[in-house]
Parts: sequence; C-alpha cells; structure tokens
Amino acid sequence: MAAPDMKEIPDLTGIWVLNRKLSTDPDDVFVLQGVPWVVRKVLRHARLSLQIRQTTSISAEKSTYMGGNSKESSVSADNSNSVTSLRITQTVNPGGFDSEGTYSVDGSQQDHSLPIFGDIQMQLKFIDISDIVEDSVRQILEVASLSDKVIQELAHNSSKGWDAEVIWGFEELDRKRYLTRNISTTKGEKKITAKMVYDGPN
Repeated sequence: MAAPDMKEIPDLTGIWVLNRKLSTDPDDVFVLQGVPWVVRKVLRHARLSLQIRQTTSISAEKSTYMGGNSKESSVSADNSNSVTSLRITQTVNPGGFDSEGTYSVDGSQQDHSLPIFGDIQMQLKFIDISDIVEDSVRQILEVASLSDKVIQELAHNSSKGWDAEVIWGFEELDRKRYLTRNISTTKGEKKITAKMVYDGPN
C-alpha cells in the first residue's frame, strides 16, 4: 500500500511496514555491518515495521506570532529555533529484536544502543537533496523525490568500523508514493548501497 498523499517530509508520523518486493535485499549491508548470520536469517523473513511519532517544539522567544495585518508579524517554523524529535519503535516479528528510541533531528551527536547493530553514534538533520553525500542516492532522489527536503541520518559504529548515510524521504515508485530509506554503508574500501521501501498507513 502506498503512502497517503498527506504525508510529506518533514512529517513521518505513522506506522510503516517494509515492502520487501520493492526493497533491496539488505543482507549485503548487514554483512558489512557485522550482523551475525543467525540474526540476518531471522531478518530475511521477519515482518519489519516502524511506528514513528514526530513532534516539533519551538522555543518561546522564537514562537510564531500572528498579529495585526503585517506580513512581517508571522515567523515561520523554518526560521524559528525549533527542535524536531522522532520517537521510533521498530518491531521485528518474529525475532525479538525490537527497539525504541527518541532521535533529535537537529544535527547533534546522539548515542544509541540497538539490538541488531550495537552501540552507534548518530546525527540527524533536515537537508536539501543537493547536500546528500552519496552521489548515486542524490541522483536517484533528484528524479524520484517528492519533496526538496529530506532527513539525513549519519551513523558510525566504532567497534565494527562502519559508517552509513541514510536518507529518509518520499519517492514515487510505480506511480505511487512511498516512504523510503536510501542507505549507503562504507567500511574501509567497501561501499554498499540499498533501498528500503515502506508501505504507509491506511
């Protein structure tokens, strides 16, 4: 099922289920990231879903003021000191590799421990498509993306020695709209890219 039309970056709120037919087989990425074989076998057949609750808070001194008839009295959220947070619950059924965490989309470094990947340092922020690091991903989204803004997730696992750029956005695939995560993972001289496509809420 395609994502509903009202969903647009930067709003990811909803329950998203991995569409395996449209997604790349992520096994090569998991191998590069050092995910054990038994875990990869479970992930290959499990139902993967993301429940995301997005909130944005605006500091008092920068909050929007709508007063009088002056156009200058309105301060847009893009220009305010706003902080967006994603509360993400990942469910792996069957598997027992569920995880839950809150991620700030403000470019700050955050430390998270995930059942599948271990301890990871992460940074998330909104960027323009032109600022995507991975050339192949940027070229894809320049054509298929349905918005100018995407979420860039930079992840680093120091113990296993890999880095990843994950781009969250909406794309048109087969004339339908889907939430996608384009992943570029590097370890040493190796680089692997993959696309995860998610069906949206009813």
